[in-house]
Amino acid sequence: MVSPVPSSQPPNSQPKKLVYWLILLISAATIISGLVQLLAPQFVLALVGADRNPISEQLFSTIGMFMAIFGGMLLQAMRSPSNQSVAIFWSALQKFGASSAVILGVERQVFSVVALAIATFDALSGCLILWYWFQVRR
Repeated sequence: MVSPVPSSQPPNSQPKKLVYWLILLISAATIISGLVQLLAPQFVLALVGADRNPISEQLFSTIGMFMAIFGGMLLQAMRSPSNQSVAIFWSALQKFGASSAVILGVERQVFSVVALAIATFDALSGCLILWYWFQVRR
């Protein structure tokens, strides 16, 4: 009887590899959406059904700048040859915070229910990033 050939990779490397690529996509989407929000806040405000005025446009533009920075930090942390688990952890917290803020905005009728799709994406992204963080911090 021939014994199976042992794999050179840990048994969970395939799911981790898929999650790695998904997080790279999430980080790129966060950069792009942050830049759109930074440069065209009126477009994003209209998309989520919020009032557009100079104050809301300025606040959304500022939030977009931070989104782009966090997305860039996550992308750099994921591509780094060294362990950047702290940056990955804080990126997950940013996603949870963004999701919570959007849900609160819908509850307060600042945003339309369409914005819940954004909140759901951010919450799921936060879960995925946090799961990955648990894997790489060991």
